Amino acid sequence: MWTKPYGMKEGFLIGGGLIIVGLMLQLSSGPVDWNAFRWPVNGIVLAGFLALIAIIFLLRKRVYGFQFIGTYKAAIPALVYVVVLTIIMGLTRQEINGAWLNNMLSFWPFVLIYVYMDVILGLTVLRQLKSWAEAIFSLFLRPSGSKRAELKRTLDFSLLSHLGLFLAMTTATLGNADMQRLKMITVKGKPEWRALTSQQQILEMPITIELKEFIMETYDDGKPKRFASDIQIMTKTGKSINTTVEVNKPVEVDGWKIYQYSYDTQMGAKSQTSILELVSDPWLPLVYVGIYMMLGGAVCFMLLSIPWTGGWRQARKHPKRALTIAVVIAAAFFCVHHFMPILHSNTLVPALQSPWFKPHIIVYMLAYTLMASAAVIALYLLLKAKQGNLDNLVFVGLSMITIGMLFGALWAKEAWGHYWSWDPKETWAAITWFAYLIYVHYRKTPNHQPRLAMWILLISFVLLQMCWWGIKLLPHLRETSVHLYSN
Repeated sequence: MWTKPYGMKEGFLIGGGLIIVGLMLQLSSGPVDWNAFRWPVNGIVLAGFLALIAIIFLLRKRVYGFQFIGTYKAAIPALVYVVVLTIIMGLTRQEINGAWLNNMLSFWPFVLIYVYMDVILGLTVLRQLKSWAEAIFSLFLRPSGSKRAELKRTLDFSLLSHLGLFLAMTTATLGNADMQRLKMITVKGKPEWRALTSQQQILEMPITIELKEFIMETYDDGKPKRFASDIQIMTKTGKSINTTVEVNKPVEVDGWKIYQYSYDTQMGAKSQTSILELVSDPWLPLVYVGIYMMLGGAVCFMLLSIPWTGGWRQARKHPKRALTIAVVIAAAFFCVHHFMPILHSNTLVPALQSPWFKPHIIVYMLAYTLMASAAVIALYLLLKAKQGNLDNLVFVGLSMITIGMLFGALWAKEAWGHYWSWDPKETWAAITWFAYLIYVHYRKTPNHQPRLAMWILLISFVLLQMCWWGIKLLPHLRETSVHLYSN
């Protein structure tokens, strides 16, 4: 133990040490107070955090521990701790004023593990940027054919994913303190300039909103098909805006996005009240840059993982094996399609009537199909004590999970005002995503054990089942999840 080179045991000890430190901080100072990170504090913290990562990277050759943090053997234990702590979060009721495990976002061990993972991610980004710069500079000095081939090998598009994730995670976390999400209850014909915080505090807004008319359309069974509000917005500068806000179609005025949130459900279509949500998120552009970089990285990763010509050659060489895999994938697709009744619904609630709905669902269907196929093949290999390479199948599936998850985040921002709110469904989506990342990173570790890799796949698929339908069994879901689409 603690003899060079360090291995995963040391990685797990570092993570365990962070959890112990977190518990001590929780006992001594209480939960993390995110309100203390409002601007300019979060800007200072961001600058310090980036400087810390840069220092660790520059000293990595002098301090072996710093060098170890940037390796797979440190990243995999960190991801395992992330999965375990996030599973605890997904199994317990999360409350703003909850204690310890009931408020994981302010639970010091949870925060420190995620920060540690972000440090590893930042070091990975710097290492990849250094490789890119060296390869491009070398090609510029000696533009030979071998150098061009070396450059193509060096330009790993995972940099897009790593840098995007680092940017999105870091800015979303620090910028959350500056985000404001307020509820405004408007009554027809009465101007309103006051809004409520989540703690039911009253704030005076820089804009005034008057409800002109509440609009509601229903299906034959009485369920809402569309609800919207015709409103007049008055700003402090004297500008008057007449517009309509409805689900999935927010209105932006003076840095505030206005969402159709709810209405008087007892009155239904005759409601004289409309509940609007007002959101201000000054860090959103940076988060969006990270999200779109991740999307680009996921698409590149998927395209590079598909064995276009090699797969065709292997299919011709082993037709029975190819046919078996094709049947497994087709059967998995049929099961996924059959057990997604929402795809066949003709009475979609307003939240689902979004341009993001079909891309989000279709990509996830394909991802679930590939991961189900990988799980079946992995189980077969384990039972028959055989070895096989499922990397391409899993890599493509993980790329689609990433794309589907990011589509969902963009959709959620337009529908509910926040790209990620740790809703139970989102929590288990994150758990599934991190679990498959463990497989990807483990497979890249030298001298990995193929059977352990298969077990990681099976465990990840079980977690995927929780994300898909298992969360419906959790007692707190019905009260806290927006993914029930009850409105």
